[in-house]
Amino acid sequence: MGTGIGISPSVMINRMVHEKAVPQSGHLLEVARLRAQMMQAQADNAASPIPTTRPAEAPVNGAEVDLLI
Repeated sequence: MGTGIGISPSVMINRMVHEKAVPQSGHLLEVARLRAQMMQAQADNAASPIPTTRPAEAPVNGAEVDLLI
């Protein structure tokens, strides 16, 4: 079994906010907004009759975060 490099959801969200060039005063607000969107997408997916991905406590890597956001 190979090992892969994963990016945690918090790192990916911070990177997305940084790349958007959000002013420092709005950084935490944007992080919170994106985190809420991710959590809502996870809840919607888990509640779907046919989930698009297997339900999980938290996304495993940055690619899963991209799918949720």
